[in-house]
Amino acid sequence: MGSLDRILRIIPAKKSEHLLFNLYNFNFFRRSEHGKAIMFFEGSRLVGLFMAVPYILGCELAFFGDERYFVKLKEQMTAVLVLREKPDALFIGSLAVAPEYRRCGLATCMLNYCARVARRLGRSWLELTVLKKNTPARQLYEKAGFIKKEERKWSFVLRKSVDTLENSFAGG
Repeated sequence: MGSLDRILRIIPAKKSEHLLFNLYNFNFFRRSEHGKAIMFFEGSRLVGLFMAVPYILGCELAFFGDERYFVKLKEQMTAVLVLREKPDALFIGSLAVAPEYRRCGLATCMLNYCARVARRLGRSWLELTVLKKNTPARQLYEKAGFIKKEERKWSFVLRKSVDTLENSFAGG
C-alpha cells in the first residue's frame, strides 16, 4: 500500500446525503474536459441550474440501490464512487475524481479499494462502463489490465479479475 492509501478515506454516503453526492458527481463531470464540451452554456447560471437538476435526479434514479462513497483526502472532497453488486462481479457505476486531483493516484487507490470490496463479497470480477471518447479513463483502466467485455454504441464495458488488480498497479 502506498502512502496515499493511508491518508485517503472512502466513506459510505448516508441516504440523507445522496443528493449532495449527486451534486458532487455533477460538479466533477461539469468541470471535466468532456463535461465542458457538453455544457456549452457554462456562463449562464440559469441554464446551468436547468442542466444540474435533471442530471442530479437522473443520478438518483441510475444509482438507486447502489452503494455510494465520498472520497476524501484529509478533509477535502476529492472524488465519488458508486458500486453495485452483480452475481459474479462488483460493478463500478461511477468513479469521478475532481479535476484538480487527477493524475495523483486517487483512481488507482479507488480501484484497489473496489478489488478489496469485491474479494470480501466473493466476487471474481470488477466491471465498469467507460465512454469511448473518455481517453484518459480508458488509458487508466487499460493500464490496470481491464479488458473489453462488450462494445456498445458510445461506450465499452470493461472487466478485470480482482485477483490481479492490485498487482497490476505495483509501483504506479
